Amino acid sequence: MAETKVSARDYILLADLAGGTTFIPVACLTTNSFTSTVNTIDATSKCGDQFQAGPAYTQSFKAEGFAIDETGTPSKDSYQQLYAAHAARTVFTIKMGKATPTTGDVYYGGLSTSTVFISDFDVTAADKDDVKFTATFVVCVPPIAQTEVPV
Repeated sequence: MAETKVSARDYILLADLAGGTTFIPVACLTTNSFTSTVNTIDATSKCGDQFQAGPAYTQSFKAEGFAIDETGTPSKDSYQQLYAAHAARTVFTIKMGKATPTTGDVYYGGLSTSTVFISDFDVTAADKDDVKFTATFVVCVPPIAQTEVPV
């Protein structure tokens, strides 16, 4: 079986802030990630150690990138748009995966049920650097869908 590594530069975060069906990249990211946690029930006793998967999921996407300004028709979700969505507590659809997926590639989200809100938003303006932002997108109803691109 052949294996192919996925370039992190090609693995991007896309959002549909407008609530339609058009996903556009989230700003000019330097990193993006997806975290999924199932709570653990500690059922340890004098009979021995035992742990069980609990009923609760916590899932989120995180993104760090450069603050960008765009004029005309936006081709990316700028940090201003992300902050506006955060301030308004907007719920929207998100997905993360290869920018140009091919058969067999996996992506997270993308379905109408894959909604998030921005729980944390930071802007950093360090001396001798470009302005950067970080955002945390919390999944409203986990688990979020994992989809494989069909043939």
